[in-house]
Amino acid sequence: MMVALVAVSAAIAQIVIPPDYDDYLAIIGTKVHNLETTPSPRIVFVGGSNLAFGVDSPEVERKLGYHVVNMGMGFNMGLRFMLDLIEPRIRKGDVVVLVPEYNLFFGLLDGDERLLDVLELYPDGWQYIHSRRQMLNLGNNLFRHVKFKVNRVLQQIGHKSDPECIYCPRAFNQYGDIVAHLGKPSKDVTRMSFLRSAGQVDGEAIHVVNDFAAAVEARGARVVFLFPCLPEPHYELRHAAIERLESELHDKLKVEMPSSAKDYVYPVQDFYDWVYHLNREGRTLRTARIIDDLRPTIEAARRETTGDAATGGLAGSRTADASLSADGQLRQKLQ
Repeated sequence: MMVALVAVSAAIAQIVIPPDYDDYLAIIGTKVHNLETTPSPRIVFVGGSNLAFGVDSPEVERKLGYHVVNMGMGFNMGLRFMLDLIEPRIRKGDVVVLVPEYNLFFGLLDGDERLLDVLELYPDGWQYIHSRRQMLNLGNNLFRHVKFKVNRVLQQIGHKSDPECIYCPRAFNQYGDIVAHLGKPSKDVTRMSFLRSAGQVDGEAIHVVNDFAAAVEARGARVVFLFPCLPEPHYELRHAAIERLESELHDKLKVEMPSSAKDYVYPVQDFYDWVYHLNREGRTLRTARIIDDLRPTIEAARRETTGDAATGGLAGSRTADASLSADGQLRQKLQ
C-alpha cells in the first residue's frame, strides 16, 4: 500500500514537473540496455560514481580480454537497488566486480532522496522497490524531492544546456565511463566532508551483498569485491570506521576480496572534484591496480569456461601484455 501511495504521488509530481533527462542519473536506461546487449564473457562493474569517474573500461577490456560494462552511477540510489537492478541480467561466465562506496555500509543501503529521481527517469525500477527501508526512504523524501524539482526548474529558466556538461548523460562513453572530465582542471578535495556520521557497520548491507553473490554464483558467475578510491587525508581522518568495516567484511562477506582499502588510497592531486572522483592521472593508476586485482579471477574463469589450463584464447594472449602493476612504476611513467 505504501509503495502504491508513494508511486502515485511521485507520478503526480512527474506529470506536473517532468523529469530532467539531462540529469546525470538519466544514463540509467542506457546502462541497463548495454548490460542486456553486451555479449559474454563480461566484466560488470557495480557501484556508484567512484566507478563512473574512476575506471578506464577500454583499458580493462584490452588487458583482460573480457567485454566490460561499467554500471557505476550514483550511490544515492542505494546498494540494494543497485544489486537488484543488476542481478537478473547477470549470465553464466560473467565476473561481477562490486565496488560500493563506504557510505553504502553506513546508512545508505536503501538510498536517499535521489532514488526518487532514478525512479522517475527509469520507471521500470519500481519493480525493485520491495524493502520496508526503501519505502520509508521514498515516503520521507517525497516533499524534498518535489522541492528540489521546483528549484531546478527555477534555476534552469534562461539557461542553455552546457554542451560540455560533466554531470549529464552525454559525459559517458559507450562502456559507461565518464570521460568528459578528463583533462579538465581539478578541484582541491582536501577539505571536503566525508563519512561524518559513520557509526556501526550496517550488517544488513553485508547480507544483501551475500544474497546477491549467492544468486549469481548459482548461475555460474563470479563475484569480486574491491574497495573504492579515496584521498589520503580522508582515509586518515576516517580510518577507524574504514578498518571496522574492513574487519567485518573479512569476517562475514562471502565474496572474494583480493586487496585492501589502503590499496586504493591516492594523493589528493589524483582527484577531480570529489572524494570518490578521480582525474585522468588517478584513473590511470587505479585502472592498473584493478587489472592486477582481477587478473587471477579472470584467468580462473577462463580456464573453467574453456577447460584450457594453460592460457585461453584471445584474453590469454593478452595476459602477456602485462600491466604495470606497481603504482610507483606507473606514476613514474605518467610524470
